[in-house]
Amino acid sequence: MSDIASPAGWVVQATIAAAPEARAADAPWRPSVMLVSAPSFEYFNVAIAAPDKAMEATTKHLAEGVEAKVGAVSVVRKLSSREIAALSLKAGEVKPA
Repeated sequence: MSDIASPAGWVVQATIAAAPEARAADAPWRPSVMLVSAPSFEYFNVAIAAPDKAMEATTKHLAEGVEAKVGAVSVVRKLSSREIAALSLKAGEVKPA
């Protein structure tokens, strides 16, 4: 028997794509759309024990914003029930980390 507790939640990483920049009129040799910078990452604490459901909830949370900005979503690490309590997360809640 193991003393390792099952996860109560997850830290989820979302990849946010860089905003494209339109080609300048004086630079016809450039592609029509260029990325200004590399993608960034945002992290979320999610009070859902199943990793796939935690990723789904994060994707839905990001889609509720002004504009959908999420790319790839993955779990980073488990959250224990003590961490969930310390973060003041309610069951099923998603909050920025």
